[in-house]
Amino acid sequence: MKYQNYIFDLYGTLIDIRTNEDSSMLWEWMSIELQEKYNTFITGTKLQEDYLRMVKEEEAVLAAQNGSAYPEIKIEKVWNRILDGSCSSADTEQVCKTFRETSRARLQLYPGVQEVLAAIRAAGGHIYLLSNAQWIFTEDELKTCGLLDSFDDIFISSELGIKKPDRDFLRKLMEKHNLDVQDSVMIGNEVKADVGIATAVGMDAIYLNTGKHTMGEIKNALLACNASLDHVVVAKNGDIRLVLRAAGIPAIKE
Repeated sequence: MKYQNYIFDLYGTLIDIRTNEDSSMLWEWMSIELQEKYNTFITGTKLQEDYLRMVKEEEAVLAAQNGSAYPEIKIEKVWNRILDGSCSSADTEQVCKTFRETSRARLQLYPGVQEVLAAIRAAGGHIYLLSNAQWIFTEDELKTCGLLDSFDDIFISSELGIKKPDRDFLRKLMEKHNLDVQDSVMIGNEVKADVGIATAVGMDAIYLNTGKHTMGEIKNALLACNASLDHVVVAKNGDIRLVLRAAGIPAIKE
């Protein structure tokens, strides 16, 4: 087995998800939801405008505090502001989850995910999750997809205040578990975030092309983050089962 530690991205890598936060229908629906359940009166258009503005404001505040070029806020803060801080934390949490669930059109595992994770585990490998995400709804999505107990540890950006490709996000995981960069590999579907963060710490990466980009687009993105193809395996068709071949791990026979 080539690697001992397998660090996975989540969305677009393990979970196939589709959301549409640009839909005017979504914001109109949330406007009605806030009015009926939380006595907050705001039009859908104004709600969207305020939401996007507040996200930028909260990111700027956090960046000033932690110095990261890639800050990750807790989205609860934005919804709490929209609700004028008048609701309980439980209500704010429910609003966050309602927004996510309403915006979501697809939530399912990619083919081969459970097979790959099981094979890595059977071979004695360690499995970690490093995801740009919001724990407030990602926890439920991990449960829904049967992944919550699949990892040795889970690092979610909203809980640390920074996100990929900030190298410190990956370094915090490596330091906590004393991971050797030579024995570890980052697996993800975004060149800048996943390959970029691996490159920044000298780690190998496996890129899963689930977004169906051309090789020209992929190579340009790799160049932009100073990644070398000598340290990156590209799964052109996005098939996660390539991870087993790249790592020299046999598939589990049924």
